[in-house]
Amino acid sequence: MLSLVMLFSGCDDYDDKTSPLANQTIHGKTIHVGEGTAYSWATFDEAGNPAAVGVRFSEQAVNTLPQQDNSEGHGHMIYYEMELPQEIMQQTPFKHIVMDWNPMGHPPALYELPHFDAHFYMISSAERKAIGDEVSDPKLMIEPAPRYLPADYIDVQVNVPQMGKHWVDRHSPELNGEKFTQTMIYGSYDGRVIFFEPMYTVEYLQSKPDDTFDLKQPEEFQQKGLYYPTRYGFYYDADKKEYVIWLDNMQLK
Repeated sequence: MLSLVMLFSGCDDYDDKTSPLANQTIHGKTIHVGEGTAYSWATFDEAGNPAAVGVRFSEQAVNTLPQQDNSEGHGHMIYYEMELPQEIMQQTPFKHIVMDWNPMGHPPALYELPHFDAHFYMISSAERKAIGDEVSDPKLMIEPAPRYLPADYIDVQVNVPQMGKHWVDRHSPELNGEKFTQTMIYGSYDGRVIFFEPMYTVEYLQSKPDDTFDLKQPEEFQQKGLYYPTRYGFYYDADKKEYVIWLDNMQLK
């Protein structure tokens, strides 16, 4: 837990001889979720390099989420789009975050539990919104070369408009007989990896986790010279009464 103090506290002091981003935490614009709030954030290390990127949302937001939107399947979700701080966009592949709320889950059946999909997109909002379905948009079905995805990840044939094709770790607990709590998904479109997606149930969040997981890495990255995360995690900040979802331990690729 001590290792996360800097990550979540947001230091403002830095040596003026170093990068102005050194040891800084920068927040994105706050949005409304239910009767609560959410916002993106990014943290930089002592050299001014990206250390972590994530989302914070209030306990009140989770407790007051809407429960239906009169749609079905993957359409049965509510989108909460968040801008990222410009500073993190310049040094990482990430362009924006969309946190999808699924009050009744979505197919396949093992994910039909109330949960969130937190998409960290590597394309712009306009590019994402232009993605069509399997019939109207053949680019949705074009797979990245194997070296751009972790070896354990498989195509589960979940191809969603305004998102992309979804890839899941074959060793994920929920694919091996256990109840779905949290998992990490990769996404692609037109042969490119376009998002990392921590997916997690409301029940898991409300257990007030303090968990960090390895983010399995591909052999090669399509966008080079940028910082990519190697871990992801979930944390409940009791002082601020906020849930935190993050990608961290950034490495230059």
